Amino acid sequence: MREENKQMIPLWGPYSKKYMGISRIMRESRIPGARWDLVVYPTYANSAVSVPNVTVPSDYHPWNCDNEGKYFRYRYELLWKDMLYADVDFFSIEDETWGIRVSYQNNTDRNQNCLLNFFAAEEYPQNSVYVIHRPEKSEVWNALQYDELVYAKKRPWEHLNHDAMKKGEVFIEDFTDGNGLGASYYIMLAKHWDLKWFGGDRGDTAAYKIQLKNRYKNAVLSIRYKTMQNQEKVSFTSRFGSVVFEPTSTPAMCRIPLGALEAGEFQFRLEAIGTLGNGVFLDFFAITEEEEAEKVYAVKEIRNVIPKIERQNERVKYQYNYGEIPIYFTIQNRRIRNRDLYSGCLEDALITRMTNSDQTYDNLTKSFSGAFMDKHSDEGFYHASMVEAIFLPAKSRRVEYAYVSTCEEKKYTNHELEKLWEMRAKPCLEQDSRHNREGNQYEFSTKLMKTAIFSNIVYPIYRHGEYISHYTPGKRWDSLYTWDSGFIGIGMLEYSEKLAEYIMDTYLSEADNQDFAFVSHGSLVPTQFYLFYEILQRADKEKREDLKKYYPMFLRYYRYMAGKTEGSATNRLGSGLLTVYDYFYNASGMDDYPPQMEIHRRKLEKIASPVCSNVHFIRIAKIMKRVAKLFGMDSDIAEFDEDLNRVKDVFLSSAWDEESGYFGYVLHRSDGTREIFRTESGENFNKGMDGVTPLIAGICTEDQEKELLQHLKSDQELWSCVGISTVDMSASYFYDNGYWNGSVWYPYQYLIWKAMLDIGENAFAYKIAERALTSWKQETEFSYNTFEMMQIETERGGWFHQFSGLSSPIVTWYHAYYKKGSVTTGYETWIEKQWFSEDYTEAVIHYELNEKKKNRVIIVMDSDYDYQVFVNGKLVKYEEHADGALEISLSEKKGEIKVVKNEEIL
Repeated sequence: MREENKQMIPLWGPYSKKYMGISRIMRESRIPGARWDLVVYPTYANSAVSVPNVTVPSDYHPWNCDNEGKYFRYRYELLWKDMLYADVDFFSIEDETWGIRVSYQNNTDRNQNCLLNFFAAEEYPQNSVYVIHRPEKSEVWNALQYDELVYAKKRPWEHLNHDAMKKGEVFIEDFTDGNGLGASYYIMLAKHWDLKWFGGDRGDTAAYKIQLKNRYKNAVLSIRYKTMQNQEKVSFTSRFGSVVFEPTSTPAMCRIPLGALEAGEFQFRLEAIGTLGNGVFLDFFAITEEEEAEKVYAVKEIRNVIPKIERQNERVKYQYNYGEIPIYFTIQNRRIRNRDLYSGCLEDALITRMTNSDQTYDNLTKSFSGAFMDKHSDEGFYHASMVEAIFLPAKSRRVEYAYVSTCEEKKYTNHELEKLWEMRAKPCLEQDSRHNREGNQYEFSTKLMKTAIFSNIVYPIYRHGEYISHYTPGKRWDSLYTWDSGFIGIGMLEYSEKLAEYIMDTYLSEADNQDFAFVSHGSLVPTQFYLFYEILQRADKEKREDLKKYYPMFLRYYRYMAGKTEGSATNRLGSGLLTVYDYFYNASGMDDYPPQMEIHRRKLEKIASPVCSNVHFIRIAKIMKRVAKLFGMDSDIAEFDEDLNRVKDVFLSSAWDEESGYFGYVLHRSDGTREIFRTESGENFNKGMDGVTPLIAGICTEDQEKELLQHLKSDQELWSCVGISTVDMSASYFYDNGYWNGSVWYPYQYLIWKAMLDIGENAFAYKIAERALTSWKQETEFSYNTFEMMQIETERGGWFHQFSGLSSPIVTWYHAYYKKGSVTTGYETWIEKQWFSEDYTEAVIHYELNEKKKNRVIIVMDSDYDYQVFVNGKLVKYEEHADGALEISLSEKKGEIKVVKNEEIL
């Protein structure tokens, strides 16, 4: 990740991983990863409205936002549906000052008594830490500060350490830095490699070179550690004798006499003897004199998150304890009650106490009857400010204001705040003139998706020794996520090229980073290439030159996926076919996809090549060909051609199943033969989305293409009432109540949609987009939720309720057919440059075909007019499934498309 991108995300935003509100990244804190949260919780008296927990359904919905991260609206449903609600708006006034506007709307026939809770809290990556205590004369270093780390049995991820971590790094809560040296827990997902924990294989080695400041007469080395199992010692050799780690599930100390040591370089090398199954995790090393060795220990300390609070009328000043800048919070209402919650979990407070302002309700966690114990789920502290008696007559509205700043002198009136709010909110609340009216029916549902994309950003996320802000699939995923991230970026690209680039760069590796070739978490689906291609398609000449800086990073990523560099195991089958089952249980991203589930049940990971791994590789090789040509890296093109042809040839000869008309997983038998993976009755196990993905790679024969299209278009097989089913509905292993199985998801549907524009299936491409947009509209208008998928049986959304991630293609489809100035192609058409008139009634597009097929391009013009289209000066016909979205056939390898309006208005 480039240094300039790390500072791109502003200090203020919706970054909390716990409750909805506004947050500030506290970069000034001595504790890395510190974040300040202001939770906003509107409710009404004596009710049970949930606190706005971002990880579970809790009565609030991301509602609207701008394209810059300076305005957000969330709707809090107090009485479903829209009978009584509060629209909470956060808007940037200046870089360090944000306004808060809460608009209550009472649509009932009864008067209502509402309240407004604000909860302020400082959050750290760990609430409690283990602090090293040691004598003054000592040397201490973290176990991850090794000079050399060797696993005697190589891991497939030697240079693709998961979760953007250092080689050997493992998160361990009761270690002093929250991490330690050991073996990745991913070995449990790659059991077919028969890997052991660190120290389990003879020859596992950790070596250190440390500069000692002191001279020691009789030194002792103390090592804090824990073991994986409670049985069996873990032993190492060293030049100071045997080092034996006794089995323990809690941290302990191992001490080794070193004798006399001089100041200067000290070398220490641990080499494992081996175990039957146990392994060790190392925390830190400390050298002391022998008589002071017992003075080295670690003590748990709970971080002090209780601030010094100063009140001046409606203003509160929060001063925290580790060098943080003061926060000034002002509520524009004098009827405020202040309370304290000594917990990091708002749900520990009784819901009835948070909806009543009487002083007898101030002890937020105390049970009324004494029948229940006070809850204390987590360490932490919230300072609560409750605005009481917000009375709303029937059919009325009332607005409350507040603002928060790091600048003490900032003061505003309600009138000033309303004007500042209007400046930020007005462009978002008005209808977007860039969209044709035919798309108005999808505007609301798409806006919810957009807001979810922008809102699903969290801080802190750990990345290679530092903390970053990260656009996550949903706030319940407190982690990096490789395959979702590419789709998040593709969705974000419709609104912000800058942020789309940030999302892409998060997953690329620095040139000097030997720990990972790219960031890997979860399914190894290389969606960053698809995102890069789309960013380049839209960029002008100057921007493309700037984007050239990413080429070496993508080349490294590509070569790893090819199985050619840095210990990559993707090409280990030896046939030319690829596999990613050494990195995660999920090759395609489709968790409960039937052949994948059965591969694991039968323990066939060692010999299986899933279709998608080969398809994605062929497609990214083609993408790299185009990118190399763009950047003048012609010498690399032969490599991409050779790689994709090698994989393509063996794939087409091995994976096509004539009987079912689907491509299948390929099993490699010990005698050198290959066969398609089938059920016990002989049915191809890959009748589903993965079985048709070769359309994405553009490698099918005419007959294969025809059969795959028949499956896709059949309402008895893949074409369901809500889109393309993940699993063929006629297959024996189709299940109507699964996660992916029995449902429609959008990522592969998006990739198939793009492929349709390469093979002349633009009419079906429109059907895919239209059905997705319609089913999404139906669900979001009903529930206000942005779900992960659509269940076929019920036509309802399901699973996480405020998802962006793999549902982000919704915004792409909306823009592809309804946003004026959009240009959309398949994978085999490259846009050299594009121009539109200001009123979107004229356009000039220069293109070149990567591969000549039945290529189509969609150009969206103002739908108020008819148009004439010329390709290389020749008048051509076009199709129009959505008014204004011109679908044009491209028969020449290279050329200019010119669109001009007819004079008559429709």
